[in-house]
Amino acid sequence: MTVTVALLNMKGGVGKTTLAVNLAWHMHQNESANVLLVDLDPQFNATQYVMDFKSFQAHRKKAGTIADLLTDPPKLDLRLKRIKKNPRMALHPIEGTGGKRFDLLPAELSLAWIVKNPAQMDYRLEKLLSVIRDGYDYVFIDCAPTDSVLTTMALTASDYLLIPMRPDRFSILGFANLTETIKTFRSNCPDPHFVKILGVVFTQVIGDSNVENEAMLEVQAAAKREDIHLFSSMLKFSRSFIRSVKDQTPIFETLYAHDKSRKAASKIADELKARITVLSKVAGAGKGKK
Repeated sequence: MTVTVALLNMKGGVGKTTLAVNLAWHMHQNESANVLLVDLDPQFNATQYVMDFKSFQAHRKKAGTIADLLTDPPKLDLRLKRIKKNPRMALHPIEGTGGKRFDLLPAELSLAWIVKNPAQMDYRLEKLLSVIRDGYDYVFIDCAPTDSVLTTMALTASDYLLIPMRPDRFSILGFANLTETIKTFRSNCPDPHFVKILGVVFTQVIGDSNVENEAMLEVQAAAKREDIHLFSSMLKFSRSFIRSVKDQTPIFETLYAHDKSRKAASKIADELKARITVLSKVAGAGKGKK
């Protein structure tokens, strides 16, 4: 059974894409899982993390992106019609290890068209993934840092939500906005997956600042009020992540990366799996009561 996890924060620059890509890569290489990484951000940073510009341009021209799959092509555009007829064409293979695969559904700037034209878009990602998610153990969705129809699409298509958060004042305000967005979504939108919140993961943690510690305590208190789990594992700031993007490698294969940085994704992944197990049992018990 496929597990779909959306990574979402209303604020950009919190390390969301770094966490999404490294979690996906870890699950593939170290958990022997078939993994699909979905880039649902018009800035398409996840795509740029794993594809060089030349490869991206060639793929975009030949096989298309998620923007092509989610929007309606012009009547005479035969290439786009062919891609929509076989959406798996748009998948880009990142890596194949031990008979398992790690694929990307890339994005591009034109995905922003959906934000400007949101009518009847809420369920399009869910419908698309229902066609291509078979055979994957995990689907990770790297979301745009906005409260838009893209957010609704991601929540509708996901089983779980993971909230990466940088411990600063701006992220605290973003957390409040995010919890309101989730509440609004649950109130107004039919939710086929009954999306559950895995918790908050601190990212880009420096670890030597009183201001940062105070922010973490505020987030901890806010998460407790909302009954949202706070991960004990975190993604600490490291220049190695900058190099990993440049080299298009996971952090655990990046040259000169510190040991703690190499193990960060692994620890978060272990806690993520444990949270999924807990929430699955709670959901199963709830169905039994009904």
